[in-house]
Amino acid sequence: MFIALVPLLAIAEVSPSSSWKRPLYAASLAYWLLSLQGLRHAHPLMFLPWIALSGYLAIYPVLFVALLRRLRLTDNRDGSQGRRDRVPLCLVGAVVWVGLEWIRNYFFTGISVLMLGHALADMPMLIQIADLGGTYAVSFVIVCVNVAMFDALNRWVVQRTSSVSDSPMKSLVTAGGLLVATMVYGAMSMNAETEPTGKTIALLGGNELTVYEQDIVREQEIFATYGQMAIDAVAKSNTRIDAVVWPESMFSGGLPWMTTGADLMVPEFMQNPAAAPLQPEQLRFAVESKQNDFLDRANSIQRAMRAGSTVPTEAPPAIIGGCGLVQYADRPSQYSGVVWVDATGNMSGTYSKNHLVLFGETIPLVHSLPWIRDIVPPGLGLDRGTQPEHFDLDGISLMPNLCIETAVERIPVNHMHQLNSRANPKLPDAIVTLTNDVWFHDSAVVDHHLRCAQLVAVGCRCPILSAANGGPTVWIDSAGRVVERLAKGQSDVIYAQPRRDSRISLYVRIGSWPAGLMGAATLCGLAWMTFEWLMRRRKRSAIAETALPN
Repeated sequence: MFIALVPLLAIAEVSPSSSWKRPLYAASLAYWLLSLQGLRHAHPLMFLPWIALSGYLAIYPVLFVALLRRLRLTDNRDGSQGRRDRVPLCLVGAVVWVGLEWIRNYFFTGISVLMLGHALADMPMLIQIADLGGTYAVSFVIVCVNVAMFDALNRWVVQRTSSVSDSPMKSLVTAGGLLVATMVYGAMSMNAETEPTGKTIALLGGNELTVYEQDIVREQEIFATYGQMAIDAVAKSNTRIDAVVWPESMFSGGLPWMTTGADLMVPEFMQNPAAAPLQPEQLRFAVESKQNDFLDRANSIQRAMRAGSTVPTEAPPAIIGGCGLVQYADRPSQYSGVVWVDATGNMSGTYSKNHLVLFGETIPLVHSLPWIRDIVPPGLGLDRGTQPEHFDLDGISLMPNLCIETAVERIPVNHMHQLNSRANPKLPDAIVTLTNDVWFHDSAVVDHHLRCAQLVAVGCRCPILSAANGGPTVWIDSAGRVVERLAKGQSDVIYAQPRRDSRISLYVRIGSWPAGLMGAATLCGLAWMTFEWLMRRRKRSAIAETALPN
């Protein structure tokens, strides 16, 4: 990993007359198409988004090299003597790379998968700095070392004087110091004290096939399968189960959790022209009836879990399940959500997904252009939640995340920051992630999701408990280490006993603004390059016009 960027850095050194952009873009496109090919399994319509997303992400390596080449041109003009008094090139390269990562994590997709730092997810000592600056910090160190290695190879192995660095020693010392500091900090952080919560959370992992156009019969079959899995999980456990976590959408069973708002209006589609108008009070009564049905169904599962338990207990386990949420107010809203049915059988909390999957749960302009709406499968076009939640069970607090949200690093980090910034701050003891990755057919996308979760665990200093359908059902500790994981394709349960980490990370306190500053600097560099290109084009046009005969 510490020499992986050397080919890119070498391209920054080739002659200005060489044609490097198209070959580099083609190689980058091939990389992203291969890495994200699992997306195409979700639906036939996902082929175009898969290609479009890969094409977009392939631009970033080209921009990285272009910015380094522009720096090289500036240094050639200034002379090597001026370079000696400047910032080491390894730091400049790291700023550019992290700046580009920050841009792509916010622009268009907002997906953090396959950041450079994720390559070290299984090297715990080297990723502990993520609690200082997230995955950006890990990427920064990797790029620093890569640039220093390239400088050294260029000077002492290839024996060619680099035009962008007078001496590799400054970069080597800087990168070496950063790497040593990273390892020392990692060793110290991994030895930090944590305390047991004394609670056991059962994470259900299955492989039930799902489709967008899923009928109610299939949803009920899936619910029954996971219901039996929950009952068996409690029966097989030698310890008291405090909560059972169902994956994303698996707890709906054709019956979402419905609520009504203060400004309740009956939607037009519910009115029957041949009958008397349906009144808001009637709709409210119908919703309350559906709530009772929902809780009766959940309570029947809880009673069965308690009856089958081999451990004496006064109350059944709580249920935390991925479930559709519907709210009727001045307009109907539907969310991908999480419900918390507590040990007494009451609905104690819900969470509405804050970050929707582009092309999977939200389609640009779908409400504005009818032709787009006509080809979109049913089930797409959800509403977006706006705030974090925490479920305070007896003796343990859990923060729910859904699906892609652990693969969008800023979402859980911002949630933790918001909870820590409230008048009565209370951070969770663990992040519980519910996901349905069966769409991706055990492809590399599932592994990308896992690595994202490992870095999020370190960045938030919070264990991650993931219950997945066809995805990473895993228990990760607050140091990013995988404590237990189900193999791909395996249907089973993990009995997680998370440990409480009292540290509040710097990343949670201040967020990603250091990386944001690098992103701003990189944007300025890109803007300047664009301006220069436009000026050169204008100059060439002017010369061509003057050369024309009168």
